[in-house]
Amino acid sequence: MVEIVKTADGQVITVNGTAYARIPAQEGAEDFFEPLEEGAWKWFRRTEKPTQRMRMEVILTGAPTFTMIPAVSYNGNGWGDIPEYVGDRAEDGTPWSFASHRTTIPSCTYSENDAVSLALMGEPNGNSACSLYRVDEGEKHVLIFPEEEQPKTLQRHFWGDAFQGTMEPATEFQGILLVYPSDGTKHRYKGLLDFAWRYYGHPLAAPRTAEKLYRLSIAYTRFLFEREKDGFAGFVSGSQWYENVHSYKKKEHYYEIGWVGQSASMANAFLYDYLKTGDKDHLEMALEVHDSWLKHTETDGTFLSARMGYDPARSIPYETLKPEDLDRWEMGDDLYENCLYKLGKPQLRDENGKLQIRHDACNVGTGACGYFEAYDLLKQIGIDKPEYLKAALDTCDFAIKHQDEKGCFAKAWDGAGNVLAKKGTIGCFLILPLVTAYQKTEDKKYLTAAIRAFDFYYEELERQGFTTAGALDTYSIDKESASPLLRDALALYEVTEDKAYVAKAEKIAWYLCTWMMHFTVRYPEDCLISKLGYDTFGSTSVSTPHQALDQYALRDVLSFLKLYEITGYKQWKERAVAFWCNACQGISDGTLFLNRRLRPAGSQDEAVFHTRWGRHTSAPFGLSQWLPAWPCAFRLENLRWQENWRFFDEGLSEIEGALKS
Repeated sequence: MVEIVKTADGQVITVNGTAYARIPAQEGAEDFFEPLEEGAWKWFRRTEKPTQRMRMEVILTGAPTFTMIPAVSYNGNGWGDIPEYVGDRAEDGTPWSFASHRTTIPSCTYSENDAVSLALMGEPNGNSACSLYRVDEGEKHVLIFPEEEQPKTLQRHFWGDAFQGTMEPATEFQGILLVYPSDGTKHRYKGLLDFAWRYYGHPLAAPRTAEKLYRLSIAYTRFLFEREKDGFAGFVSGSQWYENVHSYKKKEHYYEIGWVGQSASMANAFLYDYLKTGDKDHLEMALEVHDSWLKHTETDGTFLSARMGYDPARSIPYETLKPEDLDRWEMGDDLYENCLYKLGKPQLRDENGKLQIRHDACNVGTGACGYFEAYDLLKQIGIDKPEYLKAALDTCDFAIKHQDEKGCFAKAWDGAGNVLAKKGTIGCFLILPLVTAYQKTEDKKYLTAAIRAFDFYYEELERQGFTTAGALDTYSIDKESASPLLRDALALYEVTEDKAYVAKAEKIAWYLCTWMMHFTVRYPEDCLISKLGYDTFGSTSVSTPHQALDQYALRDVLSFLKLYEITGYKQWKERAVAFWCNACQGISDGTLFLNRRLRPAGSQDEAVFHTRWGRHTSAPFGLSQWLPAWPCAFRLENLRWQENWRFFDEGLSEIEGALKS
């Protein structure tokens, strides 16, 4: 039993009579606790006199074994090489503090030791902040009023000013306290996430019907199709605003087989659309794209190329340019921002001075999956393309050849297959095509390699409590590297029927949920988020350095739905629906006029800057203004892989076990 017991100098929190945490008394104030369920209380603090500042503190006694501020800090961060919040305080010794909306659960701090887990949270839009740091007694959790962010704020690759909010004098403050005993495992944030879902979550309506979303997504896919002078065809990676033409314009000559560009997936969307509608243009365009990747590859031919090198930005001498040398008028918003980040940094170039392509596991693995799917779709159409099957299998053979003795794959290679970067969970993108190769050939070498790799990457998650290096524009703790790991676990369960993979899939899914926004943030009426009518609930943050929301959880919709079908645990389905509904907001129907700019049909912002995190070209509480290919591609994947579209139309009508009406 978990209890809060009053003492002479405050309160102690006990589990079965043993004290594990302490709430220091506040002079001139009294604390009251309203039970919500076992181990969870609404904490009220009432003061004798009105005050404009308050800190509600609770200390987990002794050294914690793991700490977390969801989507902000995992055990103090420090994995990778990108500016982020490292440790529990800044260089000057000031403990970090974070606004309620920077975390995916409002003002949430979490820590655990071998005996208990403890979390402190605020109410949504409660003008609060949080802090989590070590003191002599243990790990101190702080709920702060009014909202602040100290001593500086993280932006995209740079630091911004601190923030200090204000409030009217008040005599009552409230938070949420959650304490539960250990079950003997590490990284026990499942209890926190389950509670937060039921406490903060709310119903969601589907923004549009699945049929309407399908047609809009096909429209944007058409818009992104392009050919090069040498005959290569593909889908460019997105569109951005160009001042010189006063319009959204396709990002020129830049193609990826996966990640942002998703050329393989978009070509498969056209194959599916031919099966659905009989549109011969789409069949011919899909074949042209797939054939082009095989014909024009820049690798040695033993694995699929990640990118095609027609991008004019490849000739920019980043190492020697200065910001004043960049012409924002000519470059487009997104390219200008990316160039600012790269200036003065050494770039990987070949012997001719040309930027060298990094063939990363994310793109290569996604490409192999894409060619397996293309082969199958064309079989349904009546077309045999054995070279597609060969390209996918060759890539799997390349992966096996380069798998190390621990089961790990590299993060990236050059065109000759030499390793350019080693570390990161991103290597798990190669597991799913290996499982597919086993299903198609029954050759156990593919399954053996897949299992070895999965064991390696899953053990990292078990040991560290996070996954890494999936977001290719950062090298950090993130969520994108966990999405393929979840698919891998479910695929291995399908072929082995070993239920241990289901338990592991759930562990991965709970980690993914730490990145999921559990509440709706209210914004000023004049900011772009409000003008778009965007609801943060159900979205996911990107990584510890990139604290913006995006639609990447589209990749997890069917994985969470599959978990529900296997386990019967209703919350997996509820979260799947929330992922879908959130990620289908803000899609232009061709008439969306935002920021005084008319957007192409089917296009959608890559990111929402939901907190005080922004770019040099974009302010916080705004939108990216970059309309990439990948959300469209992932949406179409959901729609072609899930036969019953009723799921996408129903929305989230209720949350089982909800703690609020």
